[in-house]
Amino acid sequence: MQITFITGRYWPAPGGVETLVHHVALALAERHDVTVVADSIEERPTDRLSDSLRHPPAFASFRDGAVRVVPVDLRARHRIALTPLAAQVVPGLARFAYGPPRIPMMALYAGVVGSLLRHHVRDADVVHAWTTGFLGAAAVHAAGAAGRPAVMTPFVHPGQWGDDLASRRLLRRADRVIGLLDLEREMFATLGVAAERTDTCGVCAPPVPTGGGAALREHHAIDGPLVLFLGVRRPYKGYDLLLSVADRVAGRVPGTTFAFVGPGPRLDRAGVEARVLDIGAVDEAQRGAWLEAADLLCLPSDHEIFPISVLEAWSAGTPVLLSDLPPLVELIERSGGGRTVARDRDALADALVDLLGDEPERRRLGRAGREFWRAGHTPDAVARCHERIYDSVLAQAGGRR
Repeated sequence: MQITFITGRYWPAPGGVETLVHHVALALAERHDVTVVADSIEERPTDRLSDSLRHPPAFASFRDGAVRVVPVDLRARHRIALTPLAAQVVPGLARFAYGPPRIPMMALYAGVVGSLLRHHVRDADVVHAWTTGFLGAAAVHAAGAAGRPAVMTPFVHPGQWGDDLASRRLLRRADRVIGLLDLEREMFATLGVAAERTDTCGVCAPPVPTGGGAALREHHAIDGPLVLFLGVRRPYKGYDLLLSVADRVAGRVPGTTFAFVGPGPRLDRAGVEARVLDIGAVDEAQRGAWLEAADLLCLPSDHEIFPISVLEAWSAGTPVLLSDLPPLVELIERSGGGRTVARDRDALADALVDLLGDEPERRRLGRAGREFWRAGHTPDAVARCHERIYDSVLAQAGGRR
């Protein structure tokens, strides 16, 4: 099968979506011909125009294992054609950018950029857009023009991303829309997507390398409980909320260390007396060592669907504490690999203290999480889930060419 992925950013850009697409592409490429078309392969600032008019420069095509990775290469004439999209930031018009005017703006982008994507999708059996919005519209447009079925994994965050009027119309045009959890699939129905055109296919992560946890603790002189934040430091991830309760927790569980691992701005530790390690970006081996060394991974996000760092923690047998967002509640109920808590300082501090004081419970949660990961969330398991969906879509479209 020839499969074309279209995504905003791709590995080695950091982030959960980027990592997920990378792992699924590699696993599928063991049995299929996979091409990834991406806007960017690096971290970059985002704003209202970063996914449309303010397009990143094209990167050089490369091979990620057996996967071919190519850029969305906009030229000057394409940027000129997209000039009307500047209305998204024009005073007086900006407040309507996610209302009805987004429909013609998305159609304009789809026509211009879809024409660029067409030669990448014309030989594909399936086109899979790992996004919605402008690039998702271009992917669906290109697939339709080439007579290929379009699958979407839109990563909708209600009230934040992907549920505006134009995006809802786009989702209804896709041949299949994939959610990471059943709750997300149910949400698609509220956006007008027919139930028979939805599926659920979870997140995956390979096992993190272990064996370095003890040496890491020794290197950083960590001889007490270790609470880990692991991820890109974006505001919605809640790293600042975790930092704000560090003193409360350390006051009740003496010797607790808080480590913040992942790319992003330096921490503002002014007035914080608890032991806080501002580690920053790490390589894969260090990532595994931190997860192995930690007593608990804490991710108090403001919005989230299915964080890959949680699966990585479970692959190492480390329990998690997540915010009580509905998708995360579903994830913990299904896995048994941790707990959820309200995004409130008192509630978060109490939950951390409770778990740090109960080692047998942490071990039980960690074992449950590891079994959940092993049973259905390795890259091969999730790749085979996507294969079943692609086969179903192709059967409905009249069979594989």
